[in-house]
Amino acid sequence: MINWLNILGIIFSFLGAMSLVCGLLISKKEAIKLGVSRACGETEEENLKLPAVQDRLKQRKYGIIGAILLSIGVIFQLLEQFL
Repeated sequence: MINWLNILGIIFSFLGAMSLVCGLLISKKEAIKLGVSRACGETEEENLKLPAVQDRLKQRKYGIIGAILLSIGVIFQLLEQFL
């Protein structure tokens, strides 16, 4: 028998975690916009080398990895419920 409350709990946990991750998923242009100081480079390539921009891009990378791993985990939990 399917435990719908358990499945709903997993789904809401997934959605909650995804909403937390959304702040980390930014584009390179957004990272530049948020991370540049007043003494920034002339080109986008120069700005991508700035420490603040590099930090935002690192957070973005880990956010994507976390979202993928979390998605896989939720899929496995849902499969366990149906098998």
